[in-house]
Amino acid sequence: MPIHDVVRQRLQPFTSAVTSNRILLYSVFGTAALVGTVANACRTYSNFYSVTIYLSRSSRSVLVLANFGLLVGLLCGRVMQRLFFGPLQPREVERLYDQTWIFVTESLLAFTIFRDDFDIPFVLMFGFLLFVKCFHWLMADRVETMDQTTYPGPPLIFHIRMNLLFTLLTSIDFVMFVLAVESTLNYGVGGMVLFASEYAILLASAMNSIARYILSVVDLRRARSRGGENAPPMENKSMYVFYIELITDFLKLVTYLTFFMLILTFYGLPLNIVRDVYLTARSFITRLRALIRYHNATRDMDRRYPNATEAELAQMSDRTCIICREEMVSRIPAPNGAEAPAAPPQDGPNMTPKKLPCGHIFHFQCLRSWLERQQSCPTCRRPVLETTPNPRNQPQAQGRQGGVGPGIAPQPGQQ
Repeated sequence: MPIHDVVRQRLQPFTSAVTSNRILLYSVFGTAALVGTVANACRTYSNFYSVTIYLSRSSRSVLVLANFGLLVGLLCGRVMQRLFFGPLQPREVERLYDQTWIFVTESLLAFTIFRDDFDIPFVLMFGFLLFVKCFHWLMADRVETMDQTTYPGPPLIFHIRMNLLFTLLTSIDFVMFVLAVESTLNYGVGGMVLFASEYAILLASAMNSIARYILSVVDLRRARSRGGENAPPMENKSMYVFYIELITDFLKLVTYLTFFMLILTFYGLPLNIVRDVYLTARSFITRLRALIRYHNATRDMDRRYPNATEAELAQMSDRTCIICREEMVSRIPAPNGAEAPAAPPQDGPNMTPKKLPCGHIFHFQCLRSWLERQQSCPTCRRPVLETTPNPRNQPQAQGRQGGVGPGIAPQPGQQ
C-alpha cells in the first residue's frame, strides 16, 4: 500500500473529529486569543483606562476582539436556532449558506457606495442585520414546510416557537426601521438609509410568513372539523397564497425603488440592488399579468363553460379528469332530455364536469386551479378565452383526454 494511503487512513479519525467539532475548536482558540491579548495589556499597563485605550488602538487587539465578537454572535445564533427551530434540515442549511453568500457579496458593493460612513458602528449594524436575516430565511423555510405538512400538521411546540419568533423578529424589524429612518431624517441620506431599506424588506417578508402561517393554521383547523385526513381541500387556498405573494412583491418593489432613487440622487448607481430590483419587478409584473388573465378566464365560469352532460361523458373512452386523475360524474339530471343546473356539493370543492370551448372536459375546481397557472387547455393548449369551437379537437375530446401525465398535478409555469 502506498505511503500516502497509509497516512490518510491514520489521519482520517483525527480529521473527522476536527470537522465535527470545528465550532468548539474555534471557540477554544478564539477565547484563548482574547484572554492572552487582555492579559498582555493588563501586564503592560497598570490602570483600566490605559488598557482600554491600548485595546482600541492596537490593530492586533481589535482583530482579536472582532473575532471574539463574531464567536459570541455565532454562539448566540446557535442557541436561538436550537430554541426556535431545533435541528436544521440539510436543505435549510444549504439554502442558508447560499442566501448568506449572495447577501454578503451584494453588500460589498454597497460598502463602496457608503465608504465614508464605514466605521465600527456601521460594521456592527451590518453584522446584526445579517444575524436577523438568517432567522427570517429559516422562518420562511419552516412556514413553507408547514404548508406542505399533511393533517394533523406540526406539533404544538412548533406553533409556540413560530409565534414567539414572529413577535420577536417583527418587533426587531420595526424598531430598527424606525431608528434608521429617524437617523436619516436627522442627519441626511447616508449609510443608515441602507439599513432602513433592508429592515423594510424584512418587515414585508415577516408579514408574508405570518400570513402564510395563519392560512395554514386555518386550513388545518378546517380539516379537523371536516374529517381530518379525509377532509376536502381548501378551495381557494392557492389563490390566497397568490395574493399574499403579490402584495409582498409590491411592498418589496416599492421599497427597492425608493432606495434606488435616493441612492441614485445622492451617490450614483446602486449596483448592489440592481439584481433585486429586476427580480422583484419581474416577479410582480408576472404575477399581475397572471392575475388579470386568471380573472378573465374564470369570470362567470358557470356561464362561460357549460356543464358536461352524461351523454358527453359516456362518449369518452376514459372519464378520468387528467388534472386530478379522478373519475368525472355528471351532476345534470336529464329527465326528458332537459338539463338542470348542477348543484355544487355542500362541503368541499365543486367537482362538476365543465366543458371547454375546445371540447375537453375537466372538473370545475381542477379547471379553476389550472387556470391560476395557465389560461389554456391542459390537453390541447388552446386558450380558454376563445369561444369558437375548434372542429379538429371535437373528435379528440370525445376519446381519452391526454396531455398531462398520470397522477401529475399541474405545476406553476408549466408550458
